[in-house]
Amino acid sequence: MTQILFVLAGQVHNELLQRGAISLCRIHTNGTDIGLKEKSPSTRAANIRIGGLACSSGKGGNVSISALTTRKNCQCIGRTLTATCIVFVSVALYGQGYFGTVSGFVSDPSAAFVQGAKVTLFDEQKGYQFTTKSDSNGRYLFVSVPPGLYSVTAEMTGFQKTVSAHLKLNVSENATANLTLKVSAESQSVRVEAHTDTIQTEDAVTGQVIDRKLINDLPLVDRYVLDFAYLTPGVTDMSDANHISDTGTNFVSNGSRGASADILMDGVSITNFEPNGGITQVTYVPSAEAVEEFKVQQSNYSAEYGFSGASIINMIERSGTNSFHGEIYDFIRNTITDANSWFNERSGIPIPPVHRHDFGGTFGGPIVKNKTFFFFDWEGTLASTMATYQAGVPTAAERAGDFGELCSYYGGTFDKSGTCS
Repeated sequence: MTQILFVLAGQVHNELLQRGAISLCRIHTNGTDIGLKEKSPSTRAANIRIGGLACSSGKGGNVSISALTTRKNCQCIGRTLTATCIVFVSVALYGQGYFGTVSGFVSDPSAAFVQGAKVTLFDEQKGYQFTTKSDSNGRYLFVSVPPGLYSVTAEMTGFQKTVSAHLKLNVSENATANLTLKVSAESQSVRVEAHTDTIQTEDAVTGQVIDRKLINDLPLVDRYVLDFAYLTPGVTDMSDANHISDTGTNFVSNGSRGASADILMDGVSITNFEPNGGITQVTYVPSAEAVEEFKVQQSNYSAEYGFSGASIINMIERSGTNSFHGEIYDFIRNTITDANSWFNERSGIPIPPVHRHDFGGTFGGPIVKNKTFFFFDWEGTLASTMATYQAGVPTAAERAGDFGELCSYYGGTFDKSGTCS
């Protein structure tokens, strides 16, 4: 059995710690006794003896190891620890995913199910490809599929190749694509391009998907992407003075308690939980241009989602594809496009100057085609605003100490004692 032992020199002698002396020994034995002995202060050295294998540190602070060199051991241990961290982090983050499934049935023209057909799921933007076979009932299933635009292909000897293209898979969606194979003696292919919106029969989750098209096409005054949650049926403000942007979760969903939703970004929660009041608050909101889509899940969502009072906002960021794409934008607000307030118009006061620029850019593409991609976004805001405030000032009589006009202003009169009633 292989054992690896780290010994910090600071536990043996303080000066060795100051000089950065760290001893590492690797042995191949069990039940080994470890003895630490400090030499006299004049030598300022430490010995570490492990089962007859000696590691020593001398006056200069150098460590000599009679087994493997420190460098090789550190490289080996570093690779092991890195791989272990990646595995455990991946397992931890997989708990609350944004993945979906694609399933369906493969049948022939007589509606009989076809067993053993090769079914391929192809990502039209990134080039990923997954394959499976239909079972005895003609059913196929792809699990843990990232959101994207896919095509599904079915192949079987004696049948034409059938392709169902442009299948849009949204976040946490269970999509269905049934394929019908036509009998053919020659190698032919049937391609279906159009897909219509269908009722979700794979689950009973209710909610609303806000995709990239809605984010691009709909107006968003402050470019706060979570404001689009208002498009979900049943979502309202807490009150006239409170809005989603107060905490990112400050909304009511189908009568549930406000400020209790959880927001996930790429499968990781970005909300902070206040333990006393049970209020959740978002800690980071990405730029609207960096969000691919999000789904407001209101009820009957999977048990993998917790930490929520009533709703889940499941958000995914944009990613690079096999083609390079970028954009530069500037959303402008100024006095020309704004209206004056009613009070300013009544008093003849012009609209205060307002200038706001929300600008930035995005760029994404492949690092290795069909394998690795990148996406970059940057956003900045420049704003200058002015406002008109109105307040009452004392009249000449009031400045002289006579407040009697206040009585008549509110419809009162003074009696004989001088009291306003």
